[in-house]
Amino acid sequence: MYNKMEKKFLLKAILEIIEKNKGEQITLLNFYRKKNRIYDYFIICNGKSNKHVYSLYEKIQGISCPNHVEGIKRSKWILMDYINIIVHIFLKNLRYYYNFENIYKDYKNLKK
Repeated sequence: MYNKMEKKFLLKAILEIIEKNKGEQITLLNFYRKKNRIYDYFIICNGKSNKHVYSLYEKIQGISCPNHVEGIKRSKWILMDYINIIVHIFLKNLRYYYNFENIYKDYKNLKK
């Protein structure tokens, strides 16, 4: 579990890496003030190809090793679990298919 300062630093660093490496449609959903939450933030973005999705994963993982990772083998949707922060890196078509922004539409998007 990250303390408040570490969490802020990690959140900012992940967002900067995604922006710098041309991650697309970056969304930051805030769950922090919700009851019974398991995590505080979702970062959602998409890459242009499997290689781009994997490259974004590698760059993010380079600053801090996640607690758990799923999806690196196929690199269509990579989930990185930092306990308080969950990072979802999608291929564009899968992102639209799962439509997290609609599922979690009641949660504030801090990247708008």
